[in-house]
Amino acid sequence: GEGGSGGALAIGVCDHLVMLEYSIYSVISPEGCASILWKDAEQAEAAATSMGITAERLQSLGLVDEVLKEPLGGAHRGPRAMAETLQNAIVDNLRQLKEMALDELLARREQRLTSVGRFREG
Repeated sequence: GEGGSGGALAIGVCDHLVMLEYSIYSVISPEGCASILWKDAEQAEAAATSMGITAERLQSLGLVDEVLKEPLGGAHRGPRAMAETLQNAIVDNLRQLKEMALDELLARREQRLTSVGRFREG
């Protein structure tokens, strides 16, 4: 349900990033971010909104490739169903990646990692 800090950076170096629909993913906690930006951890909600740490938001930014639906009430409410959904996603994605030639896979991975981030000159 949560990928954070250095671990989030590590799992982001991948060929296909999948998140559960109610999970969050960031390189710093909202409380940590709020403490740095506003010197006030109480601003965590504003920080979380600014950071865009939800699966839906990260997918809209192109950082997440696939969002898996969770059972009603969240993954913890239906662990067997969630495990099956996750297994199917892993097997399907591994099958697709395995079919790619190594040079294509490496080029795709490099393109994925070097395309992260946007800026405007102004």
